[in-house]
Amino acid sequence: MKIALKTLLLVLALGCITSASAQTGHGFEEKNRPVYHIAFVQVKPGKDREYRKFARQVFKPMWDEAVKAGVIESWTAYEHPVYFGSGVGYSHVLIVKMKNFATFDTFIADLLKIAPKVFPGRDIQTEAESLMEIVKSDILYEFASTNEAPAQARPARGN
Repeated sequence: MKIALKTLLLVLALGCITSASAQTGHGFEEKNRPVYHIAFVQVKPGKDREYRKFARQVFKPMWDEAVKAGVIESWTAYEHPVYFGSGVGYSHVLIVKMKNFATFDTFIADLLKIAPKVFPGRDIQTEAESLMEIVKSDILYEFASTNEAPAQARPARGN
């Protein structure tokens, strides 16, 4: 029994070490790989049109300014019109692409400086919360991509 318990603890310890090293990951230390903040949003009932308008007239100009300031590389909003399965829980996905983890580290502080410049005197956060709820938020790190292929290696369109 003691041998089985020691074996189980050893396996669990190795699993934790493997998990921890998987999170830092081989190549994770590459400093100039894109990082994505992905927010899964549920628009409040009856607020769909108002939310779309808000996204175009408030979020987009704010994120455009963040791109100009070098805070982010891009912002994209997606609508989730077709659901597969039950209880999906979100209606929209918002994706912010940042150059790397260094820009991610200062992302919120930099963004908090931009919003008041674009919309002085407005409480953008309260306005957004009246229209939507962030159901889930994730940070993804890009470690491989077809965008890395040299231009000459890509086939021409129509061929």
